[in-house]
Amino acid sequence: MNINGSVWSDVRIDIVIPSIRKDLEVLPYVIRGALKNIKHPVNKIFIVSPNDPALKEFCMQHGCIHIDENSILPITKEKINFKVKGIDRSGWILQQFIKLSGDRVSEQEHYLVIDSDTVFIRPNCFERNGKIIFHTADEYHRPYFTTHEKLLGLKPVSQKSLCTHYMLFEKSKVAALKRSIEDRWHVQWHEAILQNMDRTHTSSFADYETYGNFVMSTYPKHTELKYWHNLSLRRPSLNKTMKSKVPKLAEQYNTLSFHSWNYS
Repeated sequence: MNINGSVWSDVRIDIVIPSIRKDLEVLPYVIRGALKNIKHPVNKIFIVSPNDPALKEFCMQHGCIHIDENSILPITKEKINFKVKGIDRSGWILQQFIKLSGDRVSEQEHYLVIDSDTVFIRPNCFERNGKIIFHTADEYHRPYFTTHEKLLGLKPVSQKSLCTHYMLFEKSKVAALKRSIEDRWHVQWHEAILQNMDRTHTSSFADYETYGNFVMSTYPKHTELKYWHNLSLRRPSLNKTMKSKVPKLAEQYNTLSFHSWNYS
């Protein structure tokens, strides 16, 4: 599926993009950017979303496969019921459970999760000499690491954030993570996560931090770190940026993010 056909790694991947209707305007750029710049052989692209006709039609038009999120998730949004100070964060938790359920979607051992508001503008590869490359970000949110340590009984290995809006997962390692959580707490993995989150924080669990640090702890010789080089831009600047500014921005950045909350 790669647009230019060139790859830097023989590791074949699927791409899994959790999405909702509000990101439809960004999704065409997300897909094209991935097919152009992800230097792995790409098998299929899966869009995981609610059973939304607009998203299903988008998939038909862009050669993607639509997956109804309720067909792979161990819990529905209504049953998550995660509210902090009157703010309902259930959908945010649901998105993270989707990423950790990508092993039920992907046909390949490796699947790249990309957030549906983030566009690759420069070539990237996530495997080198048998090692998986995790990218690191600038922010460090302590509650994520506190929950990780409670959940797994492991101190986080990375001193930098792994929340970069994308990550390459391995199905066997995702399974090992879930087994470790369930063996420790004697409940299903998602229930253990819900039980261990700090409900005084709107954000107290991170899929990328948890999976990445688990892999780095459990398989220390199988990973390496690299800085992410991301730029967050206002959503209203999307079309103008993608049409005329990408070549210049690609001199410095790997990805551009157009978060739905960034309208200011």
